[in-house]
Amino acid sequence: MRPLLLGYTVPDEVMAEITAIDPNPPVQTHKFAWALARSLRQGFGEVRLLSTLPVQSYPLVRRLLFRRFAFRSQGVDGVAMGFVNLIVLKHLTRLLACLGFTRRIRGEWGTDVLFMHGVHSPFLLYGWLMSRLGVDVVPVLTDPPGVELATDGRLARLLKRIDRRIVPLLLARASALVALSPVWLELFPGVKKVLVFPGILGRDWLYALATVAPAPRVADAPVTVIYAGGVSAAYGMDRLLDAAARLPQVRFLIFGKGDYVPRITAGGPPNVEYGGFVDARALASHLMAADILINPRPSGQEFARYSFPSKLIEYVATGRPVLTTRLVSIPAEIVPCFHYIDDESGEGVARAIETLVALGTEERLARAGAAREIIMRECSEAAIGRKLAALCGAVPPADE
Repeated sequence: MRPLLLGYTVPDEVMAEITAIDPNPPVQTHKFAWALARSLRQGFGEVRLLSTLPVQSYPLVRRLLFRRFAFRSQGVDGVAMGFVNLIVLKHLTRLLACLGFTRRIRGEWGTDVLFMHGVHSPFLLYGWLMSRLGVDVVPVLTDPPGVELATDGRLARLLKRIDRRIVPLLLARASALVALSPVWLELFPGVKKVLVFPGILGRDWLYALATVAPAPRVADAPVTVIYAGGVSAAYGMDRLLDAAARLPQVRFLIFGKGDYVPRITAGGPPNVEYGGFVDARALASHLMAADILINPRPSGQEFARYSFPSKLIEYVATGRPVLTTRLVSIPAEIVPCFHYIDDESGEGVARAIETLVALGTEERLARAGAAREIIMRECSEAAIGRKLAALCGAVPPADE
């Protein structure tokens, strides 16, 4: 079988350019996109990429036109499609760009299974059209459709509401579904071929962990709790700062971008430090030196039901203890990998940290080491590649 991945997989140097112009760059989307591409390559022996640049619409990203270009990266051939970066025109031009590749997909590329990263409605509509031409269509569902952001205007919110109505109709036509949360599958009982996994432990992250040293620790340093990700209330930053204020003896270190950064740097609790937005190697060094890695994302938010924060897998791979809220998207096979926050208020987060500290360093690290073994077995690129190939009835290539 010859798979094509339609999504957001672009070279690292292109992502670096996006990061420079986008106030909220989709770092995890980029990491997952490449991990998925490499998993497909391992499972099927080959993969081709048809991508678009994952940028927010103008004026948040102050660039109107993105042109098409071909690339070869990490041993994979791909094309980044051009589009107009304005609401409405963005969806329309992306759909037209896909349509322009139909002849190559059916002819020169010989594609017989189309994987689609995410729930972008132009891609899903194109997938529906390709299914009518006999191509197996497999959406990979990472987030719910039409998530409204604080930066969205009235038109954007209206279009996202329309998206939320259209997307389920298009997904119901899929040959198979891949999801990062089991909640998705409850919505589409008619789709018989399904695969659920919490994420992919990317090769790049494992390389970063293996090639950097933990950040130096000062003798008699306080317990250090680290968070990396979106720095906003949607990701639980308000509760984390409240918890920090209740635990003055604990050091908190925060990495990422978001609208809470000024609150941390200008008037946050004195035991909270902002580490900035750093590359994978620098982040890995800090995470490996932490006492606790934390994910305070509120579990009651609707979008949290349909997605799994990939940072949790990256956290566990460091071999450090991981404390998280009880997200319903955590699958049963990795539930033992985490310590849990049962009360998601600031007071409850503080209490959960204190409970984990009281467990003792030796016990915490022993449990963290066992958790790492589970994640390495269940979520490696090779493991996910085998599962994806099996879903489509392909025979994975022999190990080299």
